[in-house]
Amino acid sequence: MGELFNKIAIVFRKEWRDSLRDKKSLRMTLLMPIYFVGVFVASSMFIIHMSNQSKATNNEPIKLSVVGAEQLPHLVEWLQERGVQVDAVGDDAYQQVEQGQLGYALIIPDDAREKFSTGESIELALVFDATDNKLQGAIHFVRQQIWSWNARMGSLRLLSRGISPSVANPVYIRDLNVASDEKMGFFVMASLPMLLILTAFMGSVGFSADMTAGERERRSLESLLITPVSSVALVLGKWLNSFSLTLTILLVEVVLLIGAFAYVPFKELGLRVDVSPLELAGVFVVLASLALLATGLQFLISLFARSFKDAQTYMGLMVFIPMVPLFYTLFNPSAYAEWFRWVPVLGHQVLIKDLLLGGTITVTHFLQVWLVSGVIVASFLIYTIRQLRKPKIVYGVS
Repeated sequence: MGELFNKIAIVFRKEWRDSLRDKKSLRMTLLMPIYFVGVFVASSMFIIHMSNQSKATNNEPIKLSVVGAEQLPHLVEWLQERGVQVDAVGDDAYQQVEQGQLGYALIIPDDAREKFSTGESIELALVFDATDNKLQGAIHFVRQQIWSWNARMGSLRLLSRGISPSVANPVYIRDLNVASDEKMGFFVMASLPMLLILTAFMGSVGFSADMTAGERERRSLESLLITPVSSVALVLGKWLNSFSLTLTILLVEVVLLIGAFAYVPFKELGLRVDVSPLELAGVFVVLASLALLATGLQFLISLFARSFKDAQTYMGLMVFIPMVPLFYTLFNPSAYAEWFRWVPVLGHQVLIKDLLLGGTITVTHFLQVWLVSGVIVASFLIYTIRQLRKPKIVYGVS
């Protein structure tokens, strides 16, 4: 057993030296966590910027051009009391909005005063360009204020006739948001588990392909197989190199995330995103178990590829494997069952989500993901070892 470990260590050191010599591939691999963390920070800062811009817009007075303001003075006064700056315009307001001279306008018909006095319904026209996203907030505010005035006038009319307004409104809805600050903050971080899991699957794809399909393409695999090193030592030594590279990449990403959480001002969104370095260390432990599974699958796929290019193509398709559970939970955020924790990738994602949201976590949860990953990677490696010396694998023939 000691001799086997020595041979595994020799293969591992040999592959590490080869990986370090390929500085270009190593640099590109280490750029992956920097890129993913940069995407997370940039998206978070963009959301904060849009929120601040929206607040600045809401602080400015909303200007509303009105045609026929004299027909409904009570409505005009209601809008002005709520901070809307009402400006009277001519009858060509529709054309001005159509030509872009006005952003939006409210048209009150000429018979509005008469219909209002007799209790008839009045059709108001709110003219706007739906493709102008900058005006949507102001238009929504104006529309809500008109509906509020409409409900108020309707209630007064019912009262004047001796009818309670509750007759026309048998129910009303009061929104009660029970989501904690941490849960609301997770919506901002919705892409983070996906980026972390993709890093575990993509971190060492190039190196795994080069150590199997690449060596067979260069005809150096035959030279390795005639040495007094068993297939077990060869596969495990190469796999450990790929696994250690993935761990290094994940460690860089977690360290960068520690700085990112300290830098991004989530408080400006009114959210309390409290992810400590200890919780991120737990995320790293979960990702390490996922890296076991991912690197074992990489070796299995690249073993049957005819060339380095084919191996990279096949492993590029491998990325869709973690995407299935990720999209399932994205479109069904409330879906959860205890058996999720025993499903590869899905169980890892659930545990990462609990760590980021401050959910209840036990040692058993960590043991579950490590046990699942360990069993799967063991089956992958055993099958790879058995297939390694077959002519179809070495020479690409049947």
